[in-house]
Amino acid sequence: MLNVFFDLGGVLYTLDVESVLKGLSECSGRLISEVKSVLFSPELYEEFESGSISSTQFYETIKKRLRCEINFVRFKSIWNSLLVKRDDMFRMVLDIGKSIDLSVLSNTNEINAEILVRDLKGIIKDVVFSFEVGCMKPDHRIFRIALDRANLKPESVLFIDDREENVNAARHLGIDSHLFKNPGGLVEFLGAYGVEAHGL
Repeated sequence: MLNVFFDLGGVLYTLDVESVLKGLSECSGRLISEVKSVLFSPELYEEFESGSISSTQFYETIKKRLRCEINFVRFKSIWNSLLVKRDDMFRMVLDIGKSIDLSVLSNTNEINAEILVRDLKGIIKDVVFSFEVGCMKPDHRIFRIALDRANLKPESVLFIDDREENVNAARHLGIDSHLFKNPGGLVEFLGAYGVEAHGL
């Protein structure tokens, strides 16, 4: 049976980075450019997404670096404004999920995961988040973890992602993959494997 592994940000969700930057800029009184350099500094962001630090540690670090007295509940609300659900894509996965198994393979942090799990409940069979398994795409380990957890072989899986390096990593492991740019291209890709996608 065919299985599809979906990425989330850039595929099932639009990422509204500006909303996060604006919210934290207003709370801290710092320029958006300053907030961006703090929030998305490579080492801090990767530590958070890979689970090396907890959501509380991430929050405390951001609060300290921005010299901002925002409380944790407010911080989580602003951080979760990053995720904008794509109704067209959710209609599609609801439709194709009637005939094939769907899973999620995503570089995701502990805070966003709460929203994602809620939204995906009843739609997705399995979820592999980077912060839970300690590695991130395009690291081959996270793909192998996803395959092992689902007891699947690469040739029985399709992978959908919006980042070329992740798609290439999956292909290197023998997983047929699609670089997502728009729903129409995805419909065409799935159709080549006999999966009819409706609901757009």
